[in-house]
This record gives sequence, structure tokens and C-alpha cells, in this order.
Amino acid sequence: MKKIYPFIWLVISLFFVTIIWKQIEIPYDPKNLIQGEFFFKKHNPINEVIRVLTFVLIPILAFLISYLICFKNKVYKINPYSNDFFLKKSKTQDNNESIKKISYAFLLFLTLDFLIIDFSLHVTEIDIFHEGTPLVPPLNNLFNDTLWLSTLYDYGLVGNNLGLLISKFTNNYSVGSVRFVNLLLLFFNQILLVFICRKLISGLNFDKYTKNIFFILLTFLVISFIDYNVSAISYFPPRACLFLLFLVVVIDFLTGIKSSFWKIFLVGNFSLFSILWWIDIGIYINLLIAVLLIYLITQKEYLKVSYILSGIFSAWFIFSFYFSIDEIREFFYQIKFLTSISGYLLGLEYPQPFSAHSSRETRALLLLVFAGVFTIVLNFNKNISLNFPAKFIISILFVSSIIFFQSSIMRTDAPHIKYSSGPYMFILYFSILYFLFYNLQKSKINIYFKKISSNFILISFICFLAIINIKIFNFSNLLNLKTNISGLIYAADEKFLSDKYKIFVKYYSKLSKDDDCIQILSDDIALPYLLKKPSCTQFFIPAHILIDWNEDKFINQIQKSNSQFILYSSPLIWLNNKDNMPNVVSFIKNNYYLYNNYMGWHIYKKN
Repeated sequence: MKKIYPFIWLVISLFFVTIIWKQIEIPYDPKNLIQGEFFFKKHNPINEVIRVLTFVLIPILAFLISYLICFKNKVYKINPYSNDFFLKKSKTQDNNESIKKISYAFLLFLTLDFLIIDFSLHVTEIDIFHEGTPLVPPLNNLFNDTLWLSTLYDYGLVGNNLGLLISKFTNNYSVGSVRFVNLLLLFFNQILLVFICRKLISGLNFDKYTKNIFFILLTFLVISFIDYNVSAISYFPPRACLFLLFLVVVIDFLTGIKSSFWKIFLVGNFSLFSILWWIDIGIYINLLIAVLLIYLITQKEYLKVSYILSGIFSAWFIFSFYFSIDEIREFFYQIKFLTSISGYLLGLEYPQPFSAHSSRETRALLLLVFAGVFTIVLNFNKNISLNFPAKFIISILFVSSIIFFQSSIMRTDAPHIKYSSGPYMFILYFSILYFLFYNLQKSKINIYFKKISSNFILISFICFLAIINIKIFNFSNLLNLKTNISGLIYAADEKFLSDKYKIFVKYYSKLSKDDDCIQILSDDIALPYLLKKPSCTQFFIPAHILIDWNEDKFINQIQKSNSQFILYSSPLIWLNNKDNMPNVVSFIKNNYYLYNNYMGWHIYKKN
């Protein structure tokens, strides 16, 4: 009976936090003038963070406390200074050669899977709004020879300049080249996930034959998180690549036999690298570095703490030395700006769990809670007795799950929920497989593992070939690899446009032929790129022109440009809201006039 007490407390606490969900209400900030869903509901976006953390952490803490009490003599300690601490560090040798060989086979087949992609299938109509985001900033950089001073990055320096990166290798950047980079990042994600799976399984107290089968099944499941056809909403999207690399580096230095200075130093460098990569990923990784430092301090690993801090300070010092003071000032301003306005501009209220039309959101929260429950059992139960590497990997994945869930909280829709769910889905898949194999190992079935292991490995990879859809005609893509990849990278922009948009681009190109730059106040983000001209201001995404924030800055920059035309509005509507820029609207009305309403695109010309 005592065994079910923790689960009873879990259910009771879930019931409790569901009831108090609506009672958690931080007063709305009346000074906010940014019009979005929260503006009209008079809702503070901080409510979403507190509500979700309350819903997730209270049941997990209730389960943890009751679990430790009920199994007092059968669990590890939560006190980090105890010799029986659940994350007491111990180094183990990864000497399972068979798992290494299997992982190399996975790498080979994953590489083959990537190389036989028919890249021509990715020459499809562009999302003018979202895909314009990494297309325009490189032009701003090339024409102005500045970074943050010429572009307000909404992703991050690297995230918004993928085209610029690929151009270093291809002497070309295009819609196709950016798509290719995203596919390549997904491929790297799969490779990194294989390494994480290998390290995780190597830390289990199973015999090598059970480990082999476990590793194959888990790796199959985890690499299926990556979908080349919907790259932006995979469980681990392209932006997660640096996060996975960070995990691999941290896991290697903390669980390996030897930890060199440079390996630990590199962990600190991620503080800067990640912020430059994607701003949200950078914030998450810096939080993880802070958690890691706290852990190392509790374990009296002061030398490693000093190495990490040295990596942090040296990276930021070089950054401050390399860029001008104006660029650095603008860099920090943009981080402050984006973190301050995103909730009000993009925010969608997270529905109360178990309420009508909340099944997707409720399921995400419950899965996160269940991942926490599994993490507790795997870490504290002495009968399970995971090795330190496995415990650490599960723990850091769970902490990452909570941190990454902020993306779901900020904008509660299907894509954001899915691409922030990778870490906790990894934990859930691992946990289910672990308890399955744990019980099988204790039964007589275990004696057959040795007999079936070799055949299972062979059959598994045959199935893998079927899963990745290797067909005879696909190998032509491999034989014509250069042509296949070039067909995407060097595809003409017109191939990515609808017929209607081609007509508009041709018209606007002739109209603005004497303008040195292009300025839009619509959601046609990719237009400057399609016309091969930079944006006239930093605000290539006009939704970021906001009252009480930067309207004067925009007006000052547009006045300095020689642009005669402004695309004021269009049939394409995503985030654009002219009510958020009343002073800019007044400026446009006073200094420009409606030149033409061309198929729904409203074009204004300077007086």
C-alpha cells in the first residue's frame, strides 16, 4: 500500500494546481501599449510562466517528498553534501565496444539517409513571412558592413544569417541554400542524438546484450524525432543543434575518465556562442550553465568551476574587444527589447488544464510532469541503481525540459509546443524502455538476449533501411549528389514564388529601381531579399516597430534613406498591427501618399 502513496499525492496535487490555475493572477501592467492578445484581455504574460511552473513543479515536489519519505531506506539522498547523494559523481569507463560499433553503423546509415534526400522536393513555395527572416539580414550586413546596427535580429546573429554562412562555402546565398542549411542542421541533430543515446545506455547496469538491444530501440525512437519534411517543428528543430552539442560536451567532460582544461573551458564559451546562435537557445543554455556551476560547487569541484568561469569571461572579453562599442550597446539593447516585448507581442494565453479545447496543452503539461516522475524514480531508487552518467543525462534533460518549455508558454500553439518538447519526450521514451528491460532482465527471458542479440541487430538495421525509405531509384540521388544538392542551393528565387507573387515582385522591382533600399510596413518580410536590396532601416520585420520603444528610431532611419516607396500593407497578414506604431503611421500619412493599390499591395510614395 505504501508504494502507491507518492502517486496518490501526485494525483491530489494535480487536482489542486488545476483548481488554483485561474487564481494565479499577476496584475496587468497598465503601462503596456503593445496590442496583442494580452492587451485586450488585460492579462500579464508572467501569469503563464507562474501558472505552468506551479502546475509542473508542485506535483513533482509532492511526489518527490512522499517518495523519499515512503522509501526512506531504499532511496538516495537529496542533500548534495551527503555521501549518499543521488548525483554523487563517479567516473565510469565507456568500454562497450559493441555499442560503439552499432553507433557507427547508425552514423553511416543516417549519413546515407541524408545524402539520398531528393532535394528537389524542397523547392516549394516560400513562406514569405517566416522564411524571409534569415534572408534579409545577410543583405543588410553585406551592404552596410555592420551587424546589429543595421538589423534588429529576432532570432540571433547566426539564426538570422544562415544565408551568409552558407555563402562562405558556395559563393551564393538563396532561399534554397538556407533550406539546405536547415536540413543539414537536422542531420547534425540526429548524429548528436546518437552520441547522447550511446553515452546514456553505456551507463546502465545491464549486460552487454541487453544494452545492445536497448540502444538500438532507443536510438530508433529518438532519431525519429527529426523530420526533414517539417524541419521547423521537429522535436529537435535546427536551432536545437547547438543545445545538443552543448549537452554532448557537458556529458563528456562530467562523466568521462579524463577532463581536459580545454574541454571544460569550452563549456564556458557556450555562454557567448549560444547567445550569438539563437537568442532563446542562448538564454536557455546560460541557465543550464548556471545550474551546472551550482552543482559543481556543491560537489566541491572548484577547479572545474574556475575553468568554466574562465571560458565565460574570456569569450565575452574577446567579444567586447572585437566589436565596436556601438555594436555591443545595440546587441544588449536588442536582447533586452526582445525579452521585454515578446510576451505582449506574441503571447497566447495558456488554457487551463482539462478545460474545453485544451487537450493538446494539457497533454504537454502532463507529459512534462510524468517525465519528472520518471526522473525521480530513476535517480533516487537504489534498486534501480543507475550509474552516474545515466543519472546525470536524465537529470540535465529534465532541467532542460522545464527551461525549454518557455517557448510553449510564450506562444501556445502546436508548432511551439512540439519543438519545445524534445527533451521530455526523450526522457519518456527512455524511461518506458528502461522499465521494460529492467523487468525482462529479472525474468527468465533475459537468457535469450544473448542468443537473439546478433540477429536482432541485423534485423533492426534492415528495418532501419525500410524506415528511411531507401528505394532503388533513391540511389540516383547519391550517384548525382553534387547535382542533387546544387539543384536546391542554386535554385532560382522564382521557383519558390507563387504566380501572383512573381507578378508583384516584377512590378515592385521596376517601380523601386532607383531606390537603394526597400522598406516594408507589411508582413512581406522576404521582399528586400527578392529585390536584392537591403532594408532601409533595422526594422526589416515591421512588427518590431513598437510604441514607446523605437518609433522615433525608425522615423530617423527612414528619413536618412533615399527610398521613394514604402510597401505599407498587403494581403499577407501575420503579426503586423499598425495600432502598435501610431506615430509611424502619422509620419507616413504626412510624408507619403497612396501611390497604387496593386492587387491588394498598398504602395506609398514620398511626397
